[in-house]
Amino acid sequence: MADVSGGTVRPPASMEQPRLSTGEVVAYGSGDLAFNLYFTFCSLFLLYFYTDVLGLSASVAGLIIMAALVWEGITDPAMGVIASRTRSRFGSYRPYLLFGAPLLAFAFIAMFLPLGLSGNALAAFCLATHILFRTVYTVVNIPFVALSARMSADSLARSRLAGARMLFAILTGLFLAAATLPLVARFGGGREGFLWVAALYAAIATLVLLNCFRKTREAIGEAPDAHPTFGAMLGAVRSNRVFLLLLGATLVGSIGYAMGGKALLYYMKYYAGSEETITIGLTVSLAAAALSMLLWVKLTQRIGKRAVWLSGIAISATANILIFALAPKAGPLLYGLLGLTGVGNAAFVLTFWSMLPDTVEVGEWQTGLRAEGALVGFLAFTQKVALGVGTGLIGILLDIIGYVPNAPQTPEALTSIRGFATIVPAMMAIGAGLFIHFYPLDTRTHARLVRAIGWRNARRRGGPSTTNMDK
Repeated sequence: MADVSGGTVRPPASMEQPRLSTGEVVAYGSGDLAFNLYFTFCSLFLLYFYTDVLGLSASVAGLIIMAALVWEGITDPAMGVIASRTRSRFGSYRPYLLFGAPLLAFAFIAMFLPLGLSGNALAAFCLATHILFRTVYTVVNIPFVALSARMSADSLARSRLAGARMLFAILTGLFLAAATLPLVARFGGGREGFLWVAALYAAIATLVLLNCFRKTREAIGEAPDAHPTFGAMLGAVRSNRVFLLLLGATLVGSIGYAMGGKALLYYMKYYAGSEETITIGLTVSLAAAALSMLLWVKLTQRIGKRAVWLSGIAISATANILIFALAPKAGPLLYGLLGLTGVGNAAFVLTFWSMLPDTVEVGEWQTGLRAEGALVGFLAFTQKVALGVGTGLIGILLDIIGYVPNAPQTPEALTSIRGFATIVPAMMAIGAGLFIHFYPLDTRTHARLVRAIGWRNARRRGGPSTTNMDK
């Protein structure tokens, strides 16, 4: 990356970055409330719905979900490129919120329609509707994530946007964990209960996404090359070393995050002693993450995103290692350490989403292309692959250690489960930290980069000359 640090460059008024109002930040962040009403709902309850309500075998239900997630991962980068090349009076990304939100609601509800099918016909229907839902989800979600890079070029403003997103996501997860099954029962239970709950969540999500469309704006204009080719977009991704470092950290960190999260359920049930501790443990961890999110956002303004990510790694890895070493069962010690892992994980999810839009300007400086859609697509693909790999590895490892469902486990199996839930995510988090250690972009460097791009674009358009830059 070229050096842009020589002197203080003060851009003309036309290049000054507009401040994001609190209303814009909240409206954008609330989009993750909508998306997590879909995504987290499926993560927590769709497998249960397929097996315990529809009666599909666990293997068939698992293959349906795996196939749909793989499909979603494949379509994410393609959708990112398509969205980047979209031109409309609403911008490149906001139109997908306006026109896609109702379609996403219908696709979600379709998965729970009680059509009276059985056997292979039921399995085929579930596969088709789940793939349809994942496809429409990608069409709406990828532009939403990329939108933050167009709302502001200010790195700290992007941290506020990412913090608002993650706070809404965590709070939505807490709500879903506590309220979904009671709501299903209130609406009659079984297929009918799930259908009405799905319709309720879809209606709320649609209203939230339409409000997000109405109250956000794409303040940053198009790159000089308004219609980049698919190959040019891919080339911009490959040449962006800063993005590739973030990609590697996300891949390693997300595998550990998935493995630890899945194994923790088995730790809580078979070592800590009951299924009740699962709900308590997850609630404590998520609540701690939510409470710490605003603090992490503030800290990014003081110490930077890279330092926040590394601080989160130190907290979560230390807490996980202590859980393994002390082997606490249900009680204040266990829940306190789980709370610390939640605090550390909050730093992880905040920083990788807030770092992502900053890498857009690196690629634009190098190639002249604003490839935010492609970058978001590739990061989303990597994250989904990582979550799938982490989940698959836990299933394989449980079989290797001799895990028996709903039965007392051997001491050796329990020790392995403890390691999967604690040591593995700690080591993977440290591995992600090795990538982030070499991440070169900080707030000051990014601001200089934005100013340099602004001057270059202005010169190309016949705007203010760079000869009058204030030193």
